[in-house]
Amino acid sequence: MAEALIDLSVAAPAEHPQPVPYRAVLGVLSLVLLAVLAGSAPRLPPRPPAIIPARLGDATFVDGDRLFVVGTGRLETYMNRVIAGYRLPAASPLGRTAVTVAGAVVGVQQAGDVLVVAYQFNTSGNTGVVAQVVGSATPSWRRNARLVGTSAADGIALLDDDSGMIAVDVRTGALRWRVPRPADGYIAPAGDGFPHWLVLTTDSGRLETYDPHTGRRLAAATVPALTGRANGLLWPVSDLVMADTGHGFDGYRLPDLTRLWHTAVDLSQSWMEADCGRLICTFRQQRGMTALDPATGRELWRSPRWAWAEPYGGYLLGSAGEDQVYWVIDPADGEPLGNFGGWRGLGVAGGRLYGMKDDRYYGVLDPATREVDYLGTAARVSGDCEVGSGALICRLVDASVAIWHLG
Repeated sequence: MAEALIDLSVAAPAEHPQPVPYRAVLGVLSLVLLAVLAGSAPRLPPRPPAIIPARLGDATFVDGDRLFVVGTGRLETYMNRVIAGYRLPAASPLGRTAVTVAGAVVGVQQAGDVLVVAYQFNTSGNTGVVAQVVGSATPSWRRNARLVGTSAADGIALLDDDSGMIAVDVRTGALRWRVPRPADGYIAPAGDGFPHWLVLTTDSGRLETYDPHTGRRLAAATVPALTGRANGLLWPVSDLVMADTGHGFDGYRLPDLTRLWHTAVDLSQSWMEADCGRLICTFRQQRGMTALDPATGRELWRSPRWAWAEPYGGYLLGSAGEDQVYWVIDPADGEPLGNFGGWRGLGVAGGRLYGMKDDRYYGVLDPATREVDYLGTAARVSGDCEVGSGALICRLVDASVAIWHLG
């Protein structure tokens, strides 16, 4: 190399030196610097999104690694909906099924090769459920009930109807088992998705738990009688259930209903997060949060600031309501640790927290540093986005659905 440099310098006229290609050198240095900062080779550009045609008014639902787009067939009446399924994150088609419903579709799940579709058929909130094999033209069964969840492993759909909680065979609609609803009580599912347990309570003081897979009663306890408890004064939170006693709440372990503690903290006019990590998170109707210790029921802190919060790792992520800023909250005292600027949270997929800014830029949010690992830019997004199964799913301004691979 030294001899080559000497030869070139001699051959070139001294009065006309070759210009140094500064832009090229700077470009190479920039790539090297990016590689050093990233700790690896420069990231490849993201794949272009898969585009699924859709129309204004079509609805989308994510169920595990499936995306369902619910539309209306061209030659169908207003009561018919065409449901197209796609595998995430590749957006590969899974078949189309024309399902007849009496109102707006509010949920779609799949158990094996059976679609279970929930719909609302009047303005009073009455709901129905219809099941149909993917690609078939005939419903397998239909019931006036609310869909709680489906279990492909058990082959059941769990429904809440006028009589109580029932499980029906997902293929035939035949009744598998029933937990009757008491006249002075109600039954609450505990846990997100398909419930972990069913909890029954009554004004007269019954508290019972049931296995949602088999309908078998697991435990029973007697609690103080309280008029009005059946109107919703029972809160399953993580592996506990909190029952109103009229002067506070008693905490019982699920599913064996061992009484653990009593708290006299005023939680009236409050709602509770189903799972808030190492805390019990309670919220006032408008704004204001109280955190309890799930081991003792003791109040840990309260803050008038937060409208909602949810756990992620060792942090809480939440909002003060009116500012729409996505805050990182210290779960030890409820104080803000910082925020992500203009980035809003989209949810967790594959253990990573994703966010979006200006309905264009998407990336991974790090609560520990409040920094963002930018992944890419999404064009023509209408503002309706979510993440699931390694994919970013957005509605575009022309109503179509775009799917970006997050792998």
